[in-house]
Amino acid sequence: MRRTQLKSIIVFLSFWSFCSVSAAIVDTPEATLSPAQREWLLDNPQKAKQLYISEIDTSTRKEVPAFNAAYISYLDGDFPDTEKYLNIALSENPKYGPALFLKGLIEYDRRNLKNSFNSLRKSIKTHPHPELPNYYLGKFLYERKRYDEAIDYLEDAISDFKLYTFSYSLLGQLYIEINKLDKAIEILEKGFVYSHDADIIYYLAKAYELSKQTKNAIKYYGLFAYLYPQHPNYQQAKQFLDNHHITKYWTNRLEPIPERGESARFFPAGEDYVYSIHWGPIRVGELNTKILGSLEYNGIDAYKVQFSMDSNPALEFIATLHSDYITIVDQRTKQTLRHYLHLRENKIIAEKVYDYDRENGIFKCRTVHKDGHIDYLEKYLPRDCIDGTSILFYARQIVSECRTEIVLTTIDETFVQTDIQFNDIKEPIEVRGNSEYAYKISGESHYKGIVGFTGKFRGWFRDCEAHLPVGSDFEIWVGRIRISMASVEEQQLHRYKR
Repeated sequence: MRRTQLKSIIVFLSFWSFCSVSAAIVDTPEATLSPAQREWLLDNPQKAKQLYISEIDTSTRKEVPAFNAAYISYLDGDFPDTEKYLNIALSENPKYGPALFLKGLIEYDRRNLKNSFNSLRKSIKTHPHPELPNYYLGKFLYERKRYDEAIDYLEDAISDFKLYTFSYSLLGQLYIEINKLDKAIEILEKGFVYSHDADIIYYLAKAYELSKQTKNAIKYYGLFAYLYPQHPNYQQAKQFLDNHHITKYWTNRLEPIPERGESARFFPAGEDYVYSIHWGPIRVGELNTKILGSLEYNGIDAYKVQFSMDSNPALEFIATLHSDYITIVDQRTKQTLRHYLHLRENKIIAEKVYDYDRENGIFKCRTVHKDGHIDYLEKYLPRDCIDGTSILFYARQIVSECRTEIVLTTIDETFVQTDIQFNDIKEPIEVRGNSEYAYKISGESHYKGIVGFTGKFRGWFRDCEAHLPVGSDFEIWVGRIRISMASVEEQQLHRYKR
C-alpha cells in the first residue's frame, strides 16, 4: 500500500490511540459493507460465497462477485465451482487482473504451464497489486528450475511492493539452491529489516550455516526457535542449536511477556478522547480513541476498542484520511485477538481483518479491496505479537508495571519491533491548558514503510489508575509531530470527523 507524507505523519499516532466498539468488529459508522463482504471479513466463507453468487446477476460489475465466488471455491478446494465462476468473471471482463491471476493458479495446478504463465503475465499488466502475479510466476518458475526467469519476477515483485515479504524468503531460498550464498544472505537480510517473517529468519540462518558463518547461523536459528516454536522447521533449528550446545537463544532483545492477573484489567469502559495532531504550527488531523466495554471472545475476557483517524479537510490537496481501526484485545495480557482495519487513505480503500490464531501460531488477513474483490494472506505468527494500533494498550500496561519492553507489532502485514522504555520519570506537560506531571516513556519504531517512515518517539501518561495517554511527539523523516489532548471545545466539535 502506497503512503503519502501526511499519511506517514498521522498513522504513526496509532501508538497513542484506541477506540470504541459496536456490536461486531466490522461495525463502524464509516463502513458500508455488503452482506457478502461482512461474512468474508468475519471468516464465514461459505456464507460469503452464496451471497456473492446471489450478487452476480444484479451487479454492475459482474466480474467482481463472480471472481469472489471462484476465489472462495479455490481456497476450499472446490475446483468445479472455481472454474464455473471464474469463467463468468472472465467472460464479463477478459482483462480483469484478479481473475487472470486466479486463472494462472488453476492452470498451474492442472500442469497446463503455458496457459498458467500466459495468464499470470497478462495479470501483471492489469492487477491492482501486481506483486501477487509477479511472485507466483517467480515461484512457479523456481519450481520448474528456471532460475534466471524466476529471479527476474521475484525482483519485480519486491519492486512492486517492498512489504510483500514472501518474495524475500523465496528469492533467498532460490539463491541457496543455486549456491549463491552471498546473494541469499543479502536479500534475506534486507527482508529481515522489513519483517521478522518465519521463512526469512529460517533461510537466513540456513544461508549462514551453509556459508560456514556459524556464529550468525546460531544467532538466527535461535531467534527462529524463540519466535516460531510451532513452525514445521522448528525441530531442525533446535537440532542445530543442540548440536552446538546452545541453550540461551538470541532473541533480538525480545522477551516473554510477564504473567498478568486481575490488576491488569484497568481500562475504563466509556473512555472517549480526541487528540490534536500538529506538524509544526499546522493542525494536520485528529485522533478519536474510545473504550466501549468488554466481552468474551473465544472464551477469553477481552476489551473492544476503536481508534479513528481523520485529516484536516483544509489539507485535502495533500491527503485525505478517514480510517477506523477496531481491535479485540485480551484484558490481562493486552495481546491482540482480532483487528479490523477500515482504510480510507487517499486512493487506498480497503477493509481488512487480522486474526491472531495463537493456539496454532497462524496470522490470517482477509481483505476486501477498493473494487470489491477479496484476498487472503496467511503467515506463521510470531509469539507475543500485537497489531500496530494496539501498541498504546501495551504502553499503558508497561507504565502500570514500570517496565521496559521490546514489542513485536504487525503493521501492513509485516512483523517489526517497537522499543518502549519506561524511564521512571515524571515531567510537566500541558493538558487542556493546565500543567500536570505525567509519566514519560520513550522509544523507537523499527517499521520501514514505503517512504521510510520510522523513528523515535516520546509519550506522557497520566499518573492515575487508567494511565491515560495525555501527549506524545515523534521524530520522523519529515521532522517532528506533536500530539496533545484536544481542548474541551475541540473534543465537543470533533470537526474533522467524517
